[in-house]
Amino acid sequence: MPSLREDPPRRRPSALACVALCLWLAAGYAAALTAAAGMTWARALWQAGLCVAAIIPLLLLVVFLLSLPKEFRRHLSRPLLGLLWLTGNLAQLAVPWLGWSLLLFLLNRPGLSAGEALLAGGAIAAFSYLTGVAVLVLAHPRPRDVVVTRVEIALAELPGAFDGYSILHISDLHANRFFPVSSIAARLAAAGPLQPDLVVFTGDLTSAGRHRVAAAAELLGRISAADGAAAVLGNHDHWMGEEEVRSALSAQRVRVLVNEHIVLRRGGQSLYLAGVDDASYTRKDDPAKAMAGIPEGAAVILLSHAPDVILRRESARADLILAGHTHGGQIALPRLGPLYVPSRLGRRYAGGLHKLDDGWLFVNRGLGEVFPPLRVDCPPEVAVITLRRARLV
Repeated sequence: MPSLREDPPRRRPSALACVALCLWLAAGYAAALTAAAGMTWARALWQAGLCVAAIIPLLLLVVFLLSLPKEFRRHLSRPLLGLLWLTGNLAQLAVPWLGWSLLLFLLNRPGLSAGEALLAGGAIAAFSYLTGVAVLVLAHPRPRDVVVTRVEIALAELPGAFDGYSILHISDLHANRFFPVSSIAARLAAAGPLQPDLVVFTGDLTSAGRHRVAAAAELLGRISAADGAAAVLGNHDHWMGEEEVRSALSAQRVRVLVNEHIVLRRGGQSLYLAGVDDASYTRKDDPAKAMAGIPEGAAVILLSHAPDVILRRESARADLILAGHTHGGQIALPRLGPLYVPSRLGRRYAGGLHKLDDGWLFVNRGLGEVFPPLRVDCPPEVAVITLRRARLV
């Protein structure tokens, strides 16, 4: 059986903290309703409770609007991209405000006019945004929060020369204005001295600003490994500029695998490392092409930005698939799990090690974040995977 441990063990969110946050919001909402709509405290409290209950569906709606297919970005002009950026940011602000306003209008018909409902919804939204800023400041991951996940897994086809072979798996750096390259460097440093045989990166160098691409790639180039480093592209790499990202990685001697494979050799024996193009939004993955020419019965490790590659029948040939993209959901609540996972597979493969029919899948939670720059029960992660030759019994 494979082994998996996290150093240090992750700190689970407290259910008491979640209850305290809900009570804080309910009290603030009630105060906002009494001030903006002139409600009695008794009426304001139960309606505030409904507004708190509406937070999760409103957040999911915002996430859905912001995660609509974006593969057309590179075909759009800069003015149109700017308009889309503005629309997306307005959606984050306007959708909750309008949602709460509509809820209050329906709850208080005919005593509350549309204008009063908008004012009351705006008061609740303002309190929510201020609370959200405070939560972001307090819960934004810090270097000490980085978890080193250590996985030891036995592969039946692994050549004896690769028994004990170590792979440092890094994914989803997402350099952006909230998470600059200096912060990525601090998180990598917090992971401690790691001396792998191979470094692999499963995509998404940056999520905003092409000027950050080269600096983010340089961080990967600093990590020394006996067999160097290899990478695959993620959806954000395509949106930032596929050729620019490939050039930046290549300049750091990181081999970018685009539906192709390389051969790792030890003591006259071979281990095959294949990589597919982005399997998430752009869906350019082609595992059949990536593994074409690999001898039958050979040990194969497949790199993919997203775990969605397992939907391709041909990926079953891989003994081990390493992926990222999901961020573990980024925000996972006690008992509920991740609120949203950007994958066609849903929450089942949000993170961790999973047994497939003929192999294994490991999904890395990633080192960075997309907006919001917040993680709950999904600490940033780097993984050290040690391969073992399966013992015949």
